[in-house]
Amino acid sequence: MDNQRTSLLNKKRAAILLIIIFLVQAGIVLRYAYIQIVQAPQLQKWAVEQWTHDIKIDAKRGKILDRNGNPLAVSGNVERVDAFMKDIFDAEKDKKITREEIAEKLSQILGISKETILAKLNKRLSNGQPVGCVTIARRIEKEQGNKIRELKLPGIVVSQDTKRYYPNGNFLAHVLGNTDIDGNGRAGLEYYYNDVLKGVPGRFMGETDKFFKELPYRLATYIPPQNGNDIVLTIDQYIQYYTEKALEKGLKEYKAKQITAIVMDPKTGEILAMANKPDYDPNNPVKGSVEEAVKSWKNRAVNDSFEPGSVLKILTAAAAIEENVVTDNDKFVCNGSIKVADRIIRCWKRTGHGIQNFTNILENSCNVGFVMLGERLGKEKLHKYFELFNLGKKTGIDYPGEAVGKVRDINRVGPVELATESFGQGISVTPIQFISILGAIANEGKMMQPHLVKRIIKTDDEGNITVVKEFQPKLIKQTISPQTANKLLLMLESVVKNGAAQKAYIEGYRIGGKTGTAQKVIDGRYAPSKYISSFAAIAPIDDPKVVVFLSIDEPDPSNYYAGSTAAPLTRELLEDILRYLNVPPKYTSDSKPKEVIIPEIRGKSVDSAIKVLKENKLDYEIQGNGTLIYDISPKPGVVVKENTKIVLYLGNSENKDLMVAVPDFTGKTRKEILEIAEKIGIKIEFLGDGIAVSQDISPNTEIKRGSIVKVMLEVPED
Repeated sequence: MDNQRTSLLNKKRAAILLIIIFLVQAGIVLRYAYIQIVQAPQLQKWAVEQWTHDIKIDAKRGKILDRNGNPLAVSGNVERVDAFMKDIFDAEKDKKITREEIAEKLSQILGISKETILAKLNKRLSNGQPVGCVTIARRIEKEQGNKIRELKLPGIVVSQDTKRYYPNGNFLAHVLGNTDIDGNGRAGLEYYYNDVLKGVPGRFMGETDKFFKELPYRLATYIPPQNGNDIVLTIDQYIQYYTEKALEKGLKEYKAKQITAIVMDPKTGEILAMANKPDYDPNNPVKGSVEEAVKSWKNRAVNDSFEPGSVLKILTAAAAIEENVVTDNDKFVCNGSIKVADRIIRCWKRTGHGIQNFTNILENSCNVGFVMLGERLGKEKLHKYFELFNLGKKTGIDYPGEAVGKVRDINRVGPVELATESFGQGISVTPIQFISILGAIANEGKMMQPHLVKRIIKTDDEGNITVVKEFQPKLIKQTISPQTANKLLLMLESVVKNGAAQKAYIEGYRIGGKTGTAQKVIDGRYAPSKYISSFAAIAPIDDPKVVVFLSIDEPDPSNYYAGSTAAPLTRELLEDILRYLNVPPKYTSDSKPKEVIIPEIRGKSVDSAIKVLKENKLDYEIQGNGTLIYDISPKPGVVVKENTKIVLYLGNSENKDLMVAVPDFTGKTRKEILEIAEKIGIKIEFLGDGIAVSQDISPNTEIKRGSIVKVMLEVPED
């Protein structure tokens, strides 16, 4: 019995043992199967990560060129430093190097503090785990990269990087924009054409040892980056230079808050220049706070709107001609104001312009005349042309963040609103919108879409160029008839020859233009003593090559009139542009010769007097004997043409009974009048503010030197 019991017990033990062995083996098999089947993908991924490294290789960003191929934005070959933390941790375990030692060595080469680098090497994730990879430095020079390679630091990888350079500094800054640390566009054309410029990154995947050295017996996978395409702008580098030079001068001379200008080819819509001052350097785009920096990137030529004032009278005049509501013989009587509904609307000239024809009201920028014109048109017809000229709509220019301006809903336009809209109040436009209107008038009524990019090209490693896309001029619409446009051009020429824009006149060239001085709207209200002075120009009107729109924001309150600020500044710009474009002057019998006021030179030595005359481009004839200028003819103060011969009477003593001729001060600013008065030796007493409209002594009247002339000033519309 005992043997049987023992045998039975042994059998049970054996069975239990077999079951245990079976279960253990089954567990091993299941675990093996789980690892081999279920966990295989993740384990394989971890294994690959352990013995391989995958590095993104940035593509080289495409260049931005001007229309003649001059580089405006380029990408230089630089390098970056990254730290792969697993390799560093392994090296620390093997006691080969510490993070502090790595930080110390890198600091000496990169010029970054040891503490800053060490903080990056000690960086951890939100769950407390160390990061897998951290960037130590971007956009370092190749020499620095080579020094780091020579150190053979575990886990420290130097790879290719790109850096955006703007070789001309702040030149064309607002148009070009800038890029972020990763080389992506974040403003201007860099942002708008980012997908075209940035290219496609490449990759390097290779098996390496623990010190990130590529293993010689394994194959690496290399996918080369596809470099970005280049874009060729419509901008002409030289015209842009002339524009920026003029704006720099205007910003200082007129003590303005900011100033903007656009130059466009009216026949194609190509923007030849676009500038704002002040600007910024896209090589160092962030100065001060981020908010201030982003504000400085704003391109006011496209992103801002403003109330245009009298420059919009061009559009009202175009509508009146096209709708046949006015003729050349119509008379407009301006007594200084006009009553519309229950409101008195005043002209800038309080005493009135008197009887005028259609061209005169544009020459004089007469508000009363344009109110009458608006009444003839009616709100439906006037707003029809607002619509035709795309007021309140985007032009579609290839630039981010275009503003649309504002046009009042026609249902909210009553008699007073119609009157003010007819001379440019109650409407806001952007500079790019207005130059499109101006371009249409210069192009026989055809409105072209303004654009900044002429073509997209691809340049291969051998320097071969392929055109990817060509941007052809795009006609938006026919706004007015060619006949209306040509008639309006002649009127605008008369504004420059005889009207408020005479300081834009260039001898030998037929220039058309219109001034505008608008009180600035801030928070929905007209701000006292804050103005925007603008000038719109077409040159030359017999074969328009360029249209220019220049706007000065908040010029010095003592001299803010567009006729004395924006107009002469645009003249200087046009002189440079027309010379550069090889547009020859045409001197005709209608050409307006330059005039000069004869300066006071009596009492000076002969040599000193001749020097002053030459500086004023005047000729001379000497009569009599002596060492001093005793008298001259004509008298100081008389206006004569350049190269007029002045007779100098010599003597050996000073003339004590000096007479001078009173100049015509009409249309001149306080500053200009004082300069002339000092030049000829008389005193001025001003009545009022603005520009001269009358004087108590008639022009050319001879008075004693030192006498007082009273000049009446009035605040002009222009």
